[in-house]
Amino acid sequence: MAGREARARRGSPVRALLWLMITLPIAGCASFKSSKRLDVSPFAQNTVGLIGEVQRATKPVQWVYLQKYQDLPSVQEVRRAARPAQTLMRGVALYSTQIVSIYESPVPDSRRVSELARYLDESIRERLKQSPAAETFLSQAELDAAVSNCKAASNFLAALGAAQPVVSAALAYGNCLYDSLEIRIAAADVDISARIETEFGPIKTQMDQLENLQLQNIRAYTKLAEYRQGSEASLDSLRTLDPESADAIPAGKKPAIAALDASDKRLLERIEALGTLHDRLNHQFEIYSAEQQELDALRTQANEAARLGRITLILWARSHSNLAAGITVPAQIDVMSMVKSAAGQAKSLVP
Repeated sequence: MAGREARARRGSPVRALLWLMITLPIAGCASFKSSKRLDVSPFAQNTVGLIGEVQRATKPVQWVYLQKYQDLPSVQEVRRAARPAQTLMRGVALYSTQIVSIYESPVPDSRRVSELARYLDESIRERLKQSPAAETFLSQAELDAAVSNCKAASNFLAALGAAQPVVSAALAYGNCLYDSLEIRIAAADVDISARIETEFGPIKTQMDQLENLQLQNIRAYTKLAEYRQGSEASLDSLRTLDPESADAIPAGKKPAIAALDASDKRLLERIEALGTLHDRLNHQFEIYSAEQQELDALRTQANEAARLGRITLILWARSHSNLAAGITVPAQIDVMSMVKSAAGQAKSLVP
């Protein structure tokens, strides 16, 4: 088991998490201990820890250059889409701690069963009323069935198994929420990006024009220097590149030294003037670049929040299923470390 952990930690955090999701049900019989009295506290500790780590790792990037866009309708849509997911995660944490509290209470197992059924009947039902969209995944009738099955369970672990449909519904609902959130993140990204391009489009066009003009004049000056070094053909290229030189140094006769000197001076002055204009515009172009970088950071952070939230829900649902089957997650598999590594990788992407 330790060898597996080492290989998982050397690899991608996401790959390690996917490996864990696939192997947990398979490894249960061989690697997990089952007993009449389980240590269920890690279930809640890991869940709460995971959610807390996701929240810390995905704190919003401070809006600096893009403050003017933070109240756009598309950005507000992202915030609205994030709230149900945040509410769901708080509910997941509360449910997980409640499971531990009930199981560790010094009461008969039958009392634990009834307390779990009561929690489902009261707290989960109230949350469904507060979130009508969640009823698409768990109707009141389906909750009634889960409560009835829970009440009829012979022991607490069997009651947890009866509650699994509620957990599975929460996972499906969460996946839907995160799908919607990711769509709105992409829409806000496109919206802000388009506004940045509209604002800085003229400046980018001017920068391109100045750079092209400067390059053309540098080439013209190079051709003049090549002519003075003995390349007769360079004079024709100079006339093509610089119309003023074509007028001052007409074809068909040897150009006067004074005309060559005048073209030399004019080209140098023009190159210098274009460079000055370019430098003045460059400050605004730096702001454009800073806005693009900040947008990249905002997009990365928002997408990581959705991705890590989704992973946490999947791991929580799997852990709940294993717990109901009497499976204790062994200490060798440090789930929180894996998510912390994934979160740390996400943070490193943000400048």
